[in-house]
Amino acid sequence: MHFNVNHPSTHIGFYNCANYRRHRGICTESHYIRADALEQVLLLELQRMTSFLHDKEESFVNLLMDKTIKTAKRENKWREQEIITMTGRCRELDNLFTKIYEDNASGKLSDERFMMLSKRYDDEHISLKKKIAIIQAELDADEKHKHTATTFLQTVRKYTGMSELNPHIVNELVEKIVIHHANGRGKSRTQQLDIHYNFVGVLDFPEVEEVPNSVTIDTRQGVAVEYITRNVA
Repeated sequence: MHFNVNHPSTHIGFYNCANYRRHRGICTESHYIRADALEQVLLLELQRMTSFLHDKEESFVNLLMDKTIKTAKRENKWREQEIITMTGRCRELDNLFTKIYEDNASGKLSDERFMMLSKRYDDEHISLKKKIAIIQAELDADEKHKHTATTFLQTVRKYTGMSELNPHIVNELVEKIVIHHANGRGKSRTQQLDIHYNFVGVLDFPEVEEVPNSVTIDTRQGVAVEYITRNVA
């Protein structure tokens, strides 16, 4: 998304998709959104999150656990099993290499056959070691995310009762915002915004009484858009 200003009304800033604007065909929709609308929606969503934490801290913590620790635990169980299986196969390959080496030394296996088999075993061994390293790195990253989720919780606490946004708040809490293309026409026009929070991704908070689920903002005379940040049944 690129930031632009409207002409001749230069006080109106907006974002739109650079791929659509510059290279029509790569992205078929503009994903246009006014900057003031985006800021208002983000402020209300952050207020909804901090209000939820303030009113129902236990539920908020459980939500984070479901998003990070519990999900990671399920995925890590599969990763750990994969490492066990591949490590076992590496030991098998070591034993196979030892056997063909002894067979070659005793004359039971020709040099040509020995070279072919040893290369096959060696290639598989190298490939497995690389896969094990990748999976282990994923395990280590998930362990780190457990701690960063706690950091995120502490950061959210700092901004309970916020009344306005500033770059510091946004950078501490938000990783990115995905802007979908607006759908519908007239009063039924809607646009989905996916807010990805640092370390935890998208969080779907329940309704908070004092903060609306969605925001409807006039974009120009006669046209309004309802901005939605969660799945509303």
